[in-house]
Amino acid sequence: MKKFISVTAAFILVYQSGLLFSGCSNNIAQIVPPESAANNHSLTTLPQLEVSKLMTANGKTYLSVDGVPFPLFGAQIRLDALLNCDQLTLNDVENYFIKARDLGVNCVQVPVAWNMIEKTADSLDFTIVDRILYYANKYNLKLELLWFSTNMVGDSFSYLVPQYVLNDSTKRFWRNDEGWFWDYYGYQYTMILDDTWVLEKEVNAVTRLFDHIRTWDAANGEKHPVITAQIHNEPDALVRWRLTQKQLKYRDGTALTKERAWNMTLNALNEIGKAVKNSSYKVATRTNLIGGDLINPYPEATNAKPKDVFDLDGIDFIGVDSYKENLKALKNEVMAYASIPGNYALVAENKGSYGNAPSLILAAAAAGGAYNIYDLATSKYFIDHTTIPAEIDHGVYTWDLQEKWYNNQWFTDKNRRIIKGLVAASVDVARVRPEDFAAFNVSNNYSLQQKNQQIQTTGVGINCQTSTNSIGFVLDMKTYLLVYAVYDTWFQFSNGSFGTVISGRFNANGVFVQEGTATLSGTNALDAAGGVLYRIEYTSSGALQSNTVQFIGNEI
Repeated sequence: MKKFISVTAAFILVYQSGLLFSGCSNNIAQIVPPESAANNHSLTTLPQLEVSKLMTANGKTYLSVDGVPFPLFGAQIRLDALLNCDQLTLNDVENYFIKARDLGVNCVQVPVAWNMIEKTADSLDFTIVDRILYYANKYNLKLELLWFSTNMVGDSFSYLVPQYVLNDSTKRFWRNDEGWFWDYYGYQYTMILDDTWVLEKEVNAVTRLFDHIRTWDAANGEKHPVITAQIHNEPDALVRWRLTQKQLKYRDGTALTKERAWNMTLNALNEIGKAVKNSSYKVATRTNLIGGDLINPYPEATNAKPKDVFDLDGIDFIGVDSYKENLKALKNEVMAYASIPGNYALVAENKGSYGNAPSLILAAAAAGGAYNIYDLATSKYFIDHTTIPAEIDHGVYTWDLQEKWYNNQWFTDKNRRIIKGLVAASVDVARVRPEDFAAFNVSNNYSLQQKNQQIQTTGVGINCQTSTNSIGFVLDMKTYLLVYAVYDTWFQFSNGSFGTVISGRFNANGVFVQEGTATLSGTNALDAAGGVLYRIEYTSSGALQSNTVQFIGNEI
């Protein structure tokens, strides 16, 4: 998550022996509904349940949830900001889940901060977590739990890390602004991430959190709401920028080297990730990095590269916080992350406010990845307390959860339409290779009002035509095609024999459920209605040279 300087952030130096909360206050204790019980956790550990894992088939890696391919198409709900800064209640937060459901995403990314569940040593309260799990189940959404703690873009903030952990200065580095206040996240420090005591406390909190999720899930229908865990947030920022910016060093004056900073970062990621994987509620673990191509070292820290994180036992895959509006640049980044065998190429964050966001979502999927919008609706406090509001309002909705209008059309609705199509086709979107994912009208950075495009997969030729600024896709699954467009679009198919056409979607068990029928014309043409997923049985006449990838962002 990108950080912007707040206009009203009063930088207040405090004594190192203790912390005081003011401004955008950490008021979670005050917003818990009165009927909720404190210290709501069980020490009983159930047998381990594995909810999600990565699978690789036909050269493509994807996420499997409860045994079904599950491509991530989500939006982030900044729970920490909504509670700490906007001072919303947990009842208010339910509206964000309703809007996520309406948007059509299949998951939401929700931060759970260490300080949110453990304000005092060894006393854990999961009231807030329980409510979020309840909302996920109620609105049929999955959760990517974002563990916000000691490494938040290279910083350790008092809104995220328990005060009892921060209080011990021997567990922290010296930095040139140590203890100064930023109203988004609280007082700023840098923890020694792999200090034995700090890591022991964090591992304990994470283990008990996921054990609790297992217990809660068993008592609430076993719908398995949490499907991945993000460990820390943009942790590469520490070695790339924060170390130099903040002049980090040990208390005895010894400099913190980039080699030590990176090893410390990796050690912490690995141990926290393994805590999730060793808990009774096992899910795929990931982290989100700031750019890079996974293989080459960072220009700011040549001793470090993203693949170092991917190679950890505790981290299953690496997502990238792209913040890119250019389709070709996004495609190249996704394909770089997908090029490492076994990595799942997730765009973990990209602005929901980009005018071409629907095309970006489709391009990422077509290039072999998945996509999370940052964010669903930006905190009003963030918008009101930054120097350039447009630079912080990243929501696909407005801050008050209203639809957005852009370029003479309902911008939020076009996002909704492409997301719903990708989710309807989710099982095959997850497993189809890029050369058989034909994305339509994404050759230009912004979709064109009128577009006539010839595309071919490895088995079928496709002519797509629109006069409605439509985008869409055809998935070549070898014995059938899946066809979808956000608005009415004309498709014509060649290089095969084409049979039954039905409309429908995949259900939760990965089975395509018929909802209607359609017909092809004598020229193998389909007048596809916007927002409808079609399945067409077909047999290819022979292999073709795919040109699907080259069309993405190349203005052909």
